[in-house]
Amino acid sequence: MTKKKQRTQNNIEIGNIFYEYRQQLSLENTSRAYFIADRENKGLLEENWISEKTLTNIENGYNLPNLITLKLLAVALEVDFIKLVQAIEPYLIKEED
Repeated sequence: MTKKKQRTQNNIEIGNIFYEYRQQLSLENTSRAYFIADRENKGLLEENWISEKTLTNIENGYNLPNLITLKLLAVALEVDFIKLVQAIEPYLIKEED
């Protein structure tokens, strides 16, 4: 059995930022699957640019996106990459155990 990654408060905060940006798009459906498909259908990103599970894990604070995924998310969320980095930067410090 695979051990589930621990969520840290910083990762949860970062996930909330992505979630809030996604909600601000005011799409007719708020599901992650719809968001992913909508971004593909609008030609913003290629098919299979991210899985629903990966997006769920990022938004729920289990995973952090790598730089490539972060750039793709900025495009998908229609947010300037630098602005997105600045939004999550305060939470990228390592938390004490």
